[in-house]
Amino acid sequence: MKHFIIFIALVTFISSVTMAQQPEKEEMQFLIVEALMKNPEIAAEFQKMQAANQRITQAGSLDNPELIFKLMEIPGTEFNNSMYANIELMQMVRFPTKLSMQKQIATVQAEHAHHDHLEKMLEIVSQIKSAYAMLWYARTALELNKENQKLLEQILKAAGTQYAVGKASQQDVLKTSIELAKLKTQEASLQQEAHSAESMFRSLLNRPASLTVGEVEYSEPPTSAPPLNAMLRYAFANRPMLMHDSLTIYESGLSLDLMKQEYIPDLKFSIEYVRLPMLAENRWSVSAGITLPFAPWTLAKSSARVEEATAMRSMNEYKYLASKRMVEARINDAYAKTNAYLAEWTSFEKTILPQTRQSVQILLSEYQTGQTSYLMLLDGYRMYKETRMEAAMARMRYEQARATLERQVGVTDLVTIPLASEEKNK
Repeated sequence: MKHFIIFIALVTFISSVTMAQQPEKEEMQFLIVEALMKNPEIAAEFQKMQAANQRITQAGSLDNPELIFKLMEIPGTEFNNSMYANIELMQMVRFPTKLSMQKQIATVQAEHAHHDHLEKMLEIVSQIKSAYAMLWYARTALELNKENQKLLEQILKAAGTQYAVGKASQQDVLKTSIELAKLKTQEASLQQEAHSAESMFRSLLNRPASLTVGEVEYSEPPTSAPPLNAMLRYAFANRPMLMHDSLTIYESGLSLDLMKQEYIPDLKFSIEYVRLPMLAENRWSVSAGITLPFAPWTLAKSSARVEEATAMRSMNEYKYLASKRMVEARINDAYAKTNAYLAEWTSFEKTILPQTRQSVQILLSEYQTGQTSYLMLLDGYRMYKETRMEAAMARMRYEQARATLERQVGVTDLVTIPLASEEKNK
């Protein structure tokens, strides 16, 4: 949680730099700041937190006093000739411990709003990273499509040369032309996907459509996640949602104590100024009273409130336990997916892609010298094309799975999670 506090403290300073001009390259740390400053959902949760803070003072205050003016024993409609003209000031005073308990409950509810605000920040940051990966993939797929078109044009040129010297059939040229036409048709679809990804990206940042989205790229290879036990330990201690549910149990205990205090009577005081115009006299009256929550006809209601509060506390205890198990399951799932996609991407980048790239180049050279068939070349091209797209898809899935993992753990970056050795040193 302290990472969030430091992060928010730097938002205003960094935003003055990042918002000065539209960046040519979108960098994640600045995108996060921009989202925290401009995302309307985060702003709404912040205002909700501000409103909850203002309820604390209200909860610990007395009810508004009541001022009553009465004209009594009026002859007919002659108001000036009333027998009595009374002004009464009345105040209901709840038992002091009840007010104190109400203020404590309101303080806890304000802390709930703070946790909701932090949880929304985590959600939006995760969505930003996921949208960034989706936009990167859409643009990468479009670029790969263009590169594949260039490769097909080389194959088409080679097929045309072979056909001119009688070493290839016209069918080879037609098949290449059809493949090239398919790629050009697919290009339009990929452009639409890129535009949709940009729209989603802008909506999260609350950017107008007139602002373009800069270059997105991953300059560094993906890294493995911290140990699973370290992430689970951190999440159980710091995840805002779990802190929210844990605090709900404490709030339920306060509510139960408050309901038990409903058996204590509340007080009511009034002071009244009485004017007798007909007698030319002025008098004062003072009265005091108490509520009777233990009356036979109201005792059942007070008992039911206590039973209700007891049941609510038990319910919140079970909800907290369920939340912990749910968070644990989601972290395990996201952790497994992150590692799986990382292994998949590593396999593509280090083994499969280099081999398929080399294979298609060899096949093209062999086809040009008549050492292999056109079908072998076309199969090699298709494998190379699909492999490049699958490698890009694996990277996108990894980045999205990692963003989900960070979201479930409760951090904006997994590197901020302290390991067991670091915690012992502290």
